[in-house]
Amino acid sequence: MRSRLLQLKNSSWAVSALGEQALLIKPKQDEVSLQLIHESCRIIGESSIPGVVDIIPAYESIAVIYDRVLNDLDSEIEILLKAFQYFSAENHSPQKHVIPVCYELGLDWEEVESHTGMKRDRIIQIHLAGAYTVAMMGFLPGFLYLSGLNEEIACSRKQEPRSQIPAGSIGIGGKQTGVYSLESPGGWQIIGRTPLSFFDVRKDPPTVVRAGDQVVFERIREKEFSAQRGDT
Repeated sequence: MRSRLLQLKNSSWAVSALGEQALLIKPKQDEVSLQLIHESCRIIGESSIPGVVDIIPAYESIAVIYDRVLNDLDSEIEILLKAFQYFSAENHSPQKHVIPVCYELGLDWEEVESHTGMKRDRIIQIHLAGAYTVAMMGFLPGFLYLSGLNEEIACSRKQEPRSQIPAGSIGIGGKQTGVYSLESPGGWQIIGRTPLSFFDVRKDPPTVVRAGDQVVFERIREKEFSAQRGDT
C-alpha cells in the first residue's frame, strides 16, 4: 500500500489509503503515546477539513473517514498538512467522568480472584484507586477501552466468551478495564455494572465520552444502582 510521510505535532506519520473513503495515519516512532494520538485527533477534528465525517483513534493509529471517494492521496495529505500549519492548538484539558459501579453485580468474581490471588475487597480497592484514560472506543458503539489498570489485577479474558453481557457491565480484559455500552456477547471478566448509559442513538451526539477523556470509578451498592436506573 502506497504511503506518504506527514509532519504532525512535531512527529512523522505515515499516511495511506484505507479503502476508498478513509485515510490511515500511523506515527513512525516505535513508542506511541496515547496523548499524542488523542491530541492529534482533536486537532484534525477542530480543523474543519472538508468532507471529514469521523476520526477514529486506536492505540497506535488514527483513521480519518470521509463522506466522499478519495481519488488523490497526495492532495488529501496536503489538505491535512495545511490544516495543521494554520491551526493554533490551545491547551486542552480532557473531560473527567465519574462512573458509579456496583461490584455486587460482577459475574466473574471467582475467576478473577483465582487469577489474581486476591480477595474481592482488595481487587475492588485497587480498581477504585485507578485513574483511567479512554484509550479508544469500539468494538461496539460506545464501548470504552480504558488504559491505566493496575497490573496487579490484570486478568486474561474468558476462554469461552459469554453470548450475552448486560449493558453497563464493567470488565477486565488483559491489562485494560472497560465498559460495555450495550448488551452484547463478550469475553471480558465482568466485575461490576454501572447504571449509566454510554450510547444512545436517539441523542446527538450519541455518546458524551471521547477518546482522551479521564475516568474514575465510584462504588455504589445494588439498591443505589437500581435507583439510578429507575427500576421499579
